[in-house]
Amino acid sequence: MTHRWTSLVLGLFLVLETTSGAVLLFHPEYYRATHGDFYRHTDSAHPIGFQQARDIVAAAHPEFSPAWVSADGGILAVGDADYSRAFAVDPGTGRINGEAPVEDGVMGFLVNLHDCGLTCANDPGYVSWLAAPVPSIGFDWPPGTNWGLLILVVLGLLMVLLAVTGIVVWWPGFRRFSHGFRVRTGKGRFARDYDLHNLIGIVTVPFVLMWGVTGAAFYLPPAKDAWLAITGGAPADPAKYSFTANPAAPGTPEIGIDQAAAAALAVTPGEVRYLITAKTGYYQVSIASPGYQPYGARAFFGGDHTVYVDSHDPTHVSDVDAKPQPGANTFYENVFEPAHFGWLVGPWWRIVWFVLGLAPLALMLTGLSTWLFRSGSKRRRRKAKA
Repeated sequence: MTHRWTSLVLGLFLVLETTSGAVLLFHPEYYRATHGDFYRHTDSAHPIGFQQARDIVAAAHPEFSPAWVSADGGILAVGDADYSRAFAVDPGTGRINGEAPVEDGVMGFLVNLHDCGLTCANDPGYVSWLAAPVPSIGFDWPPGTNWGLLILVVLGLLMVLLAVTGIVVWWPGFRRFSHGFRVRTGKGRFARDYDLHNLIGIVTVPFVLMWGVTGAAFYLPPAKDAWLAITGGAPADPAKYSFTANPAAPGTPEIGIDQAAAAALAVTPGEVRYLITAKTGYYQVSIASPGYQPYGARAFFGGDHTVYVDSHDPTHVSDVDAKPQPGANTFYENVFEPAHFGWLVGPWWRIVWFVLGLAPLALMLTGLSTWLFRSGSKRRRRKAKA
């Protein structure tokens, strides 16, 4: 009964969320393919660096305030603090290819729907009333919680409940365990769709559970802490992603982007993928580690290792991901969370993620089919008795 009512409550909202997420698995590849001129680049033995790209854009467009620089698809992107627009610079020639929105078109709408609950003001599909803060009901919501994000949290938690209750409903017992994986194709529509519903549900349980936990945790940190407690981890350290720059004398020049990148690479080898310049008193450098890169497929904001560098002191750094933590925490950050977006694997393997992401749609169709069959059978029995 709990499983049935959970499914009914989720209904169309769950299908919209998961189906949009399945499509967004290929958002980076789609964006690069549909912005060919933006990603035009020239091979060079001496390409320009992040600092030069930032300075080129600032000089050509003084009205634009660069806040981050990213290496993506062969170009250097220079973006604003709102993460709404970016300029592309060809590192081989130093020419500006043009300007483009970070999110646009149908994919931009799906990002707003899936990631923001239609509350990202700079993306297509923004709905102002969903962005209104959720009023307090006796306890404080996490900072920034609005109606759209609350809906996403509820959907994530209900997905967890759906996965757990689905296992309970499906469990056929040890003696009939194999029956849980059969599909009776010759026993009529009801038997076929009933078996398909059970099979799809149990096969996708690990993914539904993963999507539910990580989806809720993005906006409800206690969900992550609860999962870590269950799996033997420790509560997330709220100070892990904090950094305080050392006091600097007035007029002291900043070290600059290139020196900040070099300071970060000195403590964490790899490739700088993304660097934020707009932090108060420090730079945030995102580095893609050699070999294993769980966030390697992400457009613009790739990298799996974060290093903070003091804007005035390159020796004052904080290697965020080098801080000791339980294995369950490391697994969550390096496997569980990037698996949510499919960034854990390349585009071909993401086809598996795409198929599994369509599972709620298949579950809705097979569940609706069996429900309609049962309802029709009940009506026919009532008519026969009349």
